[in-house]
Amino acid sequence: MTQPLCLVSDLDATGAKEIIFNDADGARVSVFVVRYNGKIRAFVNSCPHARLPLNFRDDQFFDVTGQYILCANHAAYFDVYTGQCVRGPCKGKSLQEFTVKVMDGAVLKG
Repeated sequence: MTQPLCLVSDLDATGAKEIIFNDADGARVSVFVVRYNGKIRAFVNSCPHARLPLNFRDDQFFDVTGQYILCANHAAYFDVYTGQCVRGPCKGKSLQEFTVKVMDGAVLKG
């Protein structure tokens, strides 16, 4: 059985959750899971502009309107569904999707 990344209920406070784990090669991986309009998506926590994490604070990935993922380092705005940058220094580039699935209230690696 696949180990859960987080529970869907972990997304209640901010709509997002950062998860850090080691991959099969032992490398540290940071991803974040977001819930928006009832859909769950996940992306690698790395801005395509400068490869820095998007968040300054734990589990804070949305802009003040709650409609876009925001890179706190560069003020780049990303579409929640596609990860496409719609405004900022990396416009036209995208976040790297991380495949997940939801089962029994848990978010699992897809």
